[in-house]
Amino acid sequence: MMMLYLNFIFIFFISIGMQYGLLVLCRYFKLYQPIYGLSPKTHQLKADTPSLGGVGILLSLWCAWLFYGMHIFSNTIFWIMLVVTLFSLLGMLDDGFSLLRRHNQGLSSKQKFLLQLILSLILIGFYAYLFGELSFWSICLYSFVMVGSSNATNLTDGLDGLLVSCSMITLCGFFFVGNSEIQYFSIMVSLVLFGFFLFNRYPAKLFMGDSGSLGIGALFAAMAISMENVWILIPLGAVYILETVSVILQVIYFKWKRKRIFLMTPLHHHFELLGLSEVRIVQLFSILSFLCLMVIVVF
Repeated sequence: MMMLYLNFIFIFFISIGMQYGLLVLCRYFKLYQPIYGLSPKTHQLKADTPSLGGVGILLSLWCAWLFYGMHIFSNTIFWIMLVVTLFSLLGMLDDGFSLLRRHNQGLSSKQKFLLQLILSLILIGFYAYLFGELSFWSICLYSFVMVGSSNATNLTDGLDGLLVSCSMITLCGFFFVGNSEIQYFSIMVSLVLFGFFLFNRYPAKLFMGDSGSLGIGALFAAMAISMENVWILIPLGAVYILETVSVILQVIYFKWKRKRIFLMTPLHHHFELLGLSEVRIVQLFSILSFLCLMVIVVF
């Protein structure tokens, strides 16, 4: 048991060391986050914040698994790690184009969606190869969940500490409903994210970028798929779903009535423009995530 606790401590410090090293490199090479021009004015002050924290999350996760998580080396965890890696690499590609163009948009929305869809179909096909055939409708459902989850977390990553805070709570939910290897894996990922949180909390010194947000969403989808319970993402991912629905409703209503429902989407920007601070919004969204977690635990 003592060795297990030591492993967890080492994982946490690996994450801190990885993020610190990445922060130094990003500042040295001036790899800063391009800020969306229509973002709230407070976001323009963040233009000099490095945005490759997702790379540190991925590297920390692999180090943690290879050095301290080999006793959960199974086809299930291997497949989950593969999902996280490929979606994180897609995010890195998007972040890379953003940095090269000095613009907040790297890949276009259509390009990103197409690549997500292709990746999800390949990964679901590999899942079927490892664990047995899937029906056509299962393939469609799992692909939809993977693409939807990665986009939802990507939309949520808009305030300092928001996505990483909610993600750690989501992982607590997987800990309560998963088997022993999912439980250990959830703790491992949570510790990696907590190491990143120390750099991402307000005022953020480091952003995770698409390399982190796409990977985290795909991670949740992969864990739910491996448990054969994708519906668990509805309560566990309530915050991400709300953020996504706010964007969809805003677009549909604007095209229909030429008016907006929200001051700005995703939803966290609406609350920003109402005058709430970033810290307060993160607290409110984290409380909502925690209440949804309690639903899972109690029921």
